[in-house]
Amino acid sequence: MGASAVVSHALARSTFPILLPAIESELLSSRQQSGILGSANFVAYLLGVALVTLISGRVEPIRLLIGGLAAAIAGFAVLATAGGLATLAAGQALTGLGSAGIWMSAPAIATGAAAPNRRGMVMGFMSSSMGLGILAAGQGTNLVRAVAGDDQLWRPTWVAAGVFTGLVVAIVAFVVRVPATDPVTGGISISRLRTVPRWIVLSVGYWLFGLVSSSFPGFFGLLLKDQGFSPGHITNLFSLLGLAAVIGAINLGRISDRIGRRPVLTATMAAMGVSAALALVGREPYAAIAIMVFGAASFTFPVMVLSYVRDHLEDRAFTNALGALTIVYGSALILAPTAAGTVADTALGLEAVFVGLAAICAAAAVTMWLLPARPGAER
Repeated sequence: MGASAVVSHALARSTFPILLPAIESELLSSRQQSGILGSANFVAYLLGVALVTLISGRVEPIRLLIGGLAAAIAGFAVLATAGGLATLAAGQALTGLGSAGIWMSAPAIATGAAAPNRRGMVMGFMSSSMGLGILAAGQGTNLVRAVAGDDQLWRPTWVAAGVFTGLVVAIVAFVVRVPATDPVTGGISISRLRTVPRWIVLSVGYWLFGLVSSSFPGFFGLLLKDQGFSPGHITNLFSLLGLAAVIGAINLGRISDRIGRRPVLTATMAAMGVSAALALVGREPYAAIAIMVFGAASFTFPVMVLSYVRDHLEDRAFTNALGALTIVYGSALILAPTAAGTVADTALGLEAVFVGLAAICAAAAVTMWLLPARPGAER
């Protein structure tokens, strides 16, 4: 399941910001177009979440997982051969669809056999796997560029992502064996989500996180480019993001099993706000600190949200409720990249984008503190 998480978030989502400065130089003409590509991925992700949730009550999670991996392979193939905005958007859409299929099924499979007091650690391990994927994608890209003598290469990374995903499909299809789950009625289920304590608070906080997580990585790379950082340095910084995710997610997940989800959710949102502020400094070591703090926090927050929901729901009911929650979250993913790109093209520039992200993080931190401290607390 860890390898599937690598495909879902490290390759299908987080590799694009690493390669975006080079893609922009070759194929794009504005920051708004960069934002549109981010939105294309998230629109498809949202549609994929809706589809997966509608059929999840009748289809085993392992089959949904294999379908998501297959869609991701198709997306990587399109991205590797893209010749303009339209084909880039198509590739991004396919990877978004695949990411939905993977992420709406893999957590249920991974946590199915875990004790309730170990689920945070299990989800943290999955998130740490994503960090390893980002680290590998960044350093692999640097290696290929060094060998080729071209610091703007980006297509070989997509080829490698497709090959890796093919191997994961083979392992999942022919090696992994999971017990059957009980069917449930319905698809996207607000009623099941409403059984989760303070579900409205959780939804608002997750939506605010969506605004930040869909905008920060891609525009951070472009901000660094404007600040004069070299392509190799930018890629290395994203590798630090992956390293921080590896270290942070599993340890913070373990901590949340001990002290509860609320303090970890609150602290990670506050930390992301600090990261957005540090990104504006424009020199080291602040850029490195910003991306590492963001990596540890942003890869912890969503899996803690999933752990919070999983504390209250089981098996396919969890997938139904998560689908409803993700629809809310997904609306932020669609809105934010294009809006941020539009602001970045004005006289306000990328600096205004990151000031706004810092403010959103502060609001989200306050919101998450309104959750109950522990499962079973008063709603």
